[in-house]
Amino acid sequence: MLQRSTAKPITDADQLRVSMAKIAYFIMVHQKPVQLEWLMRAIHDERDLFLIHVDAKSVLGLRPQWRGIWRDVKRITAGKRNVRMMRPRFTNWGGWTLSRIQLDAIGQALRADPDWTHFVNLSGQCYPIKPLPEIRAALDAAGDRPMVEMRPFSSLPEDDWHLRWHPMFETPVKAFIRKGRKTPPAGFRLEHKGSQWSILPRSFCEQALANPLLPDIKRYFRTLLLTDEVLMQTLVANGPGVDAAAPHYGREIIWPGPKVLDMGDLPRLRASPGLYARKFDLDTDAALLQAIASECGFQPGPMPV
Repeated sequence: MLQRSTAKPITDADQLRVSMAKIAYFIMVHQKPVQLEWLMRAIHDERDLFLIHVDAKSVLGLRPQWRGIWRDVKRITAGKRNVRMMRPRFTNWGGWTLSRIQLDAIGQALRADPDWTHFVNLSGQCYPIKPLPEIRAALDAAGDRPMVEMRPFSSLPEDDWHLRWHPMFETPVKAFIRKGRKTPPAGFRLEHKGSQWSILPRSFCEQALANPLLPDIKRYFRTLLLTDEVLMQTLVANGPGVDAAAPHYGREIIWPGPKVLDMGDLPRLRASPGLYARKFDLDTDAALLQAIASECGFQPGPMPV
């Protein structure tokens, strides 16, 4: 079984009575809609809010494997009144667009629902590795502490991307590294990096969007490579402070990679303090998702054709 507390198990009925956690999910999708169907069957709950963004390149079917994804996502989410489809926009690995869409999603979530307590960003190839009552209990316990991976630049290997301060420019379909080196910013602290995947309390989201340094951060990040791995870290450091972050960011991801997980990784997932993991691929190892669904009580999804 996946890791459980030694205390009395929390049932769904118990959780409805005791948990205050209500989640705003932001899910980014660009391929493999069957993975999204597995994810939605696991996490969809009428209490929560779901914002789904499908990359514009996928909507346009610029690659054969992307064709029909918008239709499939609409089918998967049909009838779910708490699911909102975001306007498709171009996003690119390494580009500012990935950071911008996350800030936009936070703003949209704040406007859409006054009651959610935690913002969780996921990819279409993520999956929960704890039962939903345990996830809500963990968010209750975290309270107002942002669950963000905070790795000081001073701890990074010398060849780390972020120590090179790469300038970048972006087109709708790709981000390009420019020659030279950006000067570190003078008006705010940029000293930590980590995973782009985080769990953010509502209070932090409100404060982050109102932070007077945010316009300067945006201006600097628009031409910096890989800002998605420093954005939330910078907002934590220049907001509530590094010490305010929770001890774990709530994810299990194997690097280098991210590695596509398989059954050999199941013991690690069972022992992990993470609440969600990535990267899953039914075409690589469907048995792993089947095992997690069975152990966590999730409804399994369809198998790829």
